[in-house]
Amino acid sequence: MNFFRNFLITVGLSIIAFNIYGCNSSVSPTKVPRQKIKFDFDWKFTKGDFPEASKKVYNDSEWQTVDVPHDWSIAGPFLKENPAGNVGAYAPGGIGWYRKNFTLDKSDKESKVTIEFGGVYMNSEVWINGNYLGKRPYGYISFNYDLTPYLNFEGDNVLSVRVDNSKEPSARWFTGSGIYRHVWLVKTNQLHIDRYGVYATTPSVSKDKAALEIKTQVLNEMKDSKEFTLVNTVYDANGGLVAEHQSEATVASNKEQEILQNLTVNNPNLWSPENPYLYTIKTEVLLQDEVVDVVTTNLGIRSFSFSSETGFTLNGVNIKLKGVNNHSDLGALGAAMNDKVLERRLKILKEMGCNAIRTAHNPPSEVLLDLCDKMGFMVMDEAFDEWIESWPFGRKKKEGKAKYGYHLYFEEWAEKDLTELIKRDRNHPSIVLWSVGNEIPDACFEVGTERLKNLMAVVREHDATRPITCGITHMHLANESGFASLLDVTGYNGGGGSAFMYEKDKETYPDRKFVATEVPHTFQTRGVYQSKSWVRGKNPLGGIMEVPDLTEEEVFGDISKYYSSSYDNSMVRISARDSWRRTRDFSFMAGEFRWTGFDYLGESMFGWPAKLWNFGIIDMCGFPKDTYYFYQSQWTEEPMVHILPHWNWEGKEGVEIPVVAYSNCDSVELFLNGQSLGKKEMGDQMDLMWKVPYKAGTLIAKGIKEGKVVCEKVITTAEAPAKIELLADNEVINANGQDVVHVEVNILDANNNFVPDAANQIKFTVEGEATILAVDNGDPKSEESFVGDTRKAFNGKCIIIVKATKKNGQFSIAAESDGLEGAKVVGKSI
Repeated sequence: MNFFRNFLITVGLSIIAFNIYGCNSSVSPTKVPRQKIKFDFDWKFTKGDFPEASKKVYNDSEWQTVDVPHDWSIAGPFLKENPAGNVGAYAPGGIGWYRKNFTLDKSDKESKVTIEFGGVYMNSEVWINGNYLGKRPYGYISFNYDLTPYLNFEGDNVLSVRVDNSKEPSARWFTGSGIYRHVWLVKTNQLHIDRYGVYATTPSVSKDKAALEIKTQVLNEMKDSKEFTLVNTVYDANGGLVAEHQSEATVASNKEQEILQNLTVNNPNLWSPENPYLYTIKTEVLLQDEVVDVVTTNLGIRSFSFSSETGFTLNGVNIKLKGVNNHSDLGALGAAMNDKVLERRLKILKEMGCNAIRTAHNPPSEVLLDLCDKMGFMVMDEAFDEWIESWPFGRKKKEGKAKYGYHLYFEEWAEKDLTELIKRDRNHPSIVLWSVGNEIPDACFEVGTERLKNLMAVVREHDATRPITCGITHMHLANESGFASLLDVTGYNGGGGSAFMYEKDKETYPDRKFVATEVPHTFQTRGVYQSKSWVRGKNPLGGIMEVPDLTEEEVFGDISKYYSSSYDNSMVRISARDSWRRTRDFSFMAGEFRWTGFDYLGESMFGWPAKLWNFGIIDMCGFPKDTYYFYQSQWTEEPMVHILPHWNWEGKEGVEIPVVAYSNCDSVELFLNGQSLGKKEMGDQMDLMWKVPYKAGTLIAKGIKEGKVVCEKVITTAEAPAKIELLADNEVINANGQDVVHVEVNILDANNNFVPDAANQIKFTVEGEATILAVDNGDPKSEESFVGDTRKAFNGKCIIIVKATKKNGQFSIAAESDGLEGAKVVGKSI
């Protein structure tokens, strides 16, 4: 038996990996006990409502062929009159239908076949061969259906999905529309591990050993009771055997049996952001020495705690959560999930020193959590943006926050959706907090405390190893209702002034555990500067920590109301610098999650034509703004220095320009055209500033540590645009129909200097085994389509994202513009 099982370890897993990516509409049988088959390709799609499309026989030959993940909203048209309004980026919604044909083999008759949806926005209804399977209102939650009773094993099968996002706004941001996450077809034997049926915890962890507890739920859908063997084996990252436990058990027909096994991992390699080490648990069910089911689970061994005095501790080390909030959209891709696009975004955050992500404000994709496990991000996994109540400041009651939002479904679906979230995500080592809500108006009322208790009970029923939080604005009302004190860790959102209540609340509630769930909110547009500070809505509630003007008179002149200054002087209540100083210096603060990491579609403050606002410290293309480097100076140790603004200010000769430096060095010395403008010590300052009379040329900032120059930043005045530069993040991609290349487009002068105000129109041509997926430039008020082959540069930059076909071969990406020298990059799809 052991030989057979070990043989499967070496060859069986490779078969599983093949089937995950190798299957299309025809599903072939194998001897693998479990198959999870990617079901993303070759769907038929149309907008509009066609009830007859639920039937198996229906003419969809005129429909568009698409691959999922798919978001029909991002293709537009974006119109001022669209009911999504400014909060939904003026995107179109509506109703859409998807159909997919597939075949199975006769040998699958003895299998259980289910379909798994990672997320469908929203109000999805699903049919198989004309048989209705169910409806799922919440657009952010995963769900599955059993197809087995309705399948045809000797011919064609048709899966039909109706998506209804016609009532808008249904959220407070861009949601997208459609089957926007991955779809999987899962085949198992009738005796199998239940969905989310492996639950691994580490009750005690030290450097010497970790206690590992694994609960496995085995489901018997056969006619007779079955005696079986359950084996859980732990492997290290190199495939070496670490621990193993075998149990014998019996499960009755149509019943489920839970088996508890305790293992020990000696000298564990502890998971952390710096060392995201993952073990693998292989769970096998054997029936008469034959493996009938196999599930693999990533395991990260770590211990953590939140304290009312010392904040957050991971593996015995006191650290701060250096986090960002991120919505689930991927910029120019809209809501449509693309694994590589998301991975690039996380790499950009990692280079900034970010170690934590809040999934604002809804259940994330499993792809995000897998990447956070592997790349080393701690996660606040959030469930809802609204429950039932509206804010007490108006006449509305029980109408939530969005007209057609989750409040319409909360009473029927909240416990089901929350259960799905917790059971799905609880094995991820990256998750350190469950969040049951964000800025919930219910927190202001006594009834909200009862709803909170119910939701916390649901969480603890399925996972009692992590604390529960909720992001709270208007903390004074949540304190009065008792809501805030019920939480394991109390989350402070800064928009309602809660960011200034840390000290007072610490005195009033000495045992409270604090985390800044959404602080700060600052605005910045890449390449835009103002020397006078700006605060959104000077509401005195809770206070304002204003940033002094950099100059008495505005240096840079007027800017569009849709843009914001990049000096960290445009904000809601508190700047990035002041917020981090407070978080850093209060020992009881676990950390902060700033709003936001990336710009996102929706919540346009001043309305049309802007589809977004400037909250991100990285724009929608993935280009860092200046504030990104402030965080890098505070959150990383590799020597760095960054200066702003750019140095193209023709017409301002002799005018004093505020030059700001961010650095993690001991001191910074600034030079203009080779002449030193002085060295300044960082000390405990968050930044340094020189007022420099403008003169064209070269600014150089040199970072100094222990008396030596260890880094520098050079900015040179550019001449007229002369050429295009293309920078591809990858030259070789997988020919899987989903891998991508990001190509950064920069406008340069004849001397190869970046032109920071260039606005040239770029035309793209892609040939070979790749296609254009999206284009963007990060401009909040651009009215150009994200789907096309042209884009105007915004402040010198834009981006094209190119997707692989499913054929091996070369591809090329060319860019041209009137009056500029063009550029071309070549890649390979394998």
